[in-house]
Amino acid sequence: MSFLNRLYDASNSPKNLKDFIQNNSIEIYDFFISQKNSSVASYRDEIEKYILPKYFIYSQLDYTDNKNQTFLFCLLDISQRFGLAIEFEQIYNLAKLNNISLNSRFKATSKFLTCINSINDYENRINEILTNLSISFLEEEDNEQKTISTLIHFYTEVFYNFGQQNIQGVIEFRRKLLEELKKDEFKFLYTQSVDEVLSYSLHNIDELYQVVHTKLDEILERASQYLSFNIEPHLIEVDSHYAELLSGISANFKEIQKLCADLYSVVASNEIFWSLQRGVKVLTEQNQLIAYLNSYGKMHQAKMMSAISPINLNDLQEDFEVYDWGCGQGLASICLLEYLNTQNTNYSIDKITLIEPSEIALKRASLHLRKFTTDTQIITINKDLDSLEDNDFEIGNNRKYVHLFSNILDIDLFSMTNLIDIIKLNFKGENIFICVSPFVDSFKTDRINGFVQSFSNNPSFKLISNISERKGEWTGTTWSRVIRVFKCNINDNYL
Repeated sequence: MSFLNRLYDASNSPKNLKDFIQNNSIEIYDFFISQKNSSVASYRDEIEKYILPKYFIYSQLDYTDNKNQTFLFCLLDISQRFGLAIEFEQIYNLAKLNNISLNSRFKATSKFLTCINSINDYENRINEILTNLSISFLEEEDNEQKTISTLIHFYTEVFYNFGQQNIQGVIEFRRKLLEELKKDEFKFLYTQSVDEVLSYSLHNIDELYQVVHTKLDEILERASQYLSFNIEPHLIEVDSHYAELLSGISANFKEIQKLCADLYSVVASNEIFWSLQRGVKVLTEQNQLIAYLNSYGKMHQAKMMSAISPINLNDLQEDFEVYDWGCGQGLASICLLEYLNTQNTNYSIDKITLIEPSEIALKRASLHLRKFTTDTQIITINKDLDSLEDNDFEIGNNRKYVHLFSNILDIDLFSMTNLIDIIKLNFKGENIFICVSPFVDSFKTDRINGFVQSFSNNPSFKLISNISERKGEWTGTTWSRVIRVFKCNINDNYL
């Protein structure tokens, strides 16, 4: 039975729906949020037939429960993605009624999908909508596509609702929107896609509506596309200016961060910083690599060290392997090596496997790690998490594995279900999981919690560290952190 059929059948009472959500929260998030746009779009009619007809059932859920909140978030997100105005308004009002904190993209959407009486309402809200989308772009979303598609949805609502009877009003609205987008505080929202859509002729509104929606599908689909992958298993950066400079400093995270800060000072720009997408975007250019360490290096190190330090050193004494998932430039692995080197422990890491979709970042990760260890084998897997297969891993049974998930588990752009299956099927033996992310919102934190809970029924499961702190709560810093560290033994009796 398909996921939507199971959801529909479970939605015959609040109690049954609650049980379904509790038992299938990861699958729910994967279906509505994480799968490709082209895949979820094929279910549009079925989703539309669920949201309003089953409103009475899910409106009775207890929304003090995080999983129920996340379920409502998923319905709201899919309503916004498909431009379902009535559905969005109903769910948005339900969220407000239950005091659920929503992100800035939803707040922006509410300003143009609800309470609109005239084209002047749209014009008067341009600045407020762009301000919310700016916060979404810079602080909340995992990629620019959702934010940019919301901006285009805003324009679409205006020309579709008023283009037939007030074309001059639409032209004036477009002029004012362009004027605002060209201001310094908003110009990063004025992407090539936005410029293209705003340049389309308003001659035929129905035709324009179809063309823009095709464009929106194209924009959203890009979220899951990266560069072509390099199957070479030992990628490393060589003979570069950066490699030469790195060879002249000591094996120390702070030294590397300072080197990048010095290099970035020469090329620093708002455009480069914005392109980092608060540090979660796949990096594809040299300047982005140094900009990331300049802007986020100290925070990254502080979070990783606070996650590693509670682990009993006896758990890190024997031979083990390290898997750095979505490794970027290898900063999590560097932190682990640097920490172990400062402790009185006789550790031995046989192999470090780096998994990363950006080839340029992956090569630099290998370069960084080789600075800290000359004996450990370094394996590279140039793939995004959804592209991983069982045969990507050369693993022996009953080993010890340390898994590093730094700023990756809260990201929407992969299937958590597939990742969990890969780990449970391939990593038999003792496993230690070090999971670190910023606190963005409760929905992303609940995604991390779902990962932890998927292992928690293992008899050997032990939670080592559990920290959730928003900005201002982490003493001595201006940063936020979500830390989950746990261990368990995976064997054939437990999958």
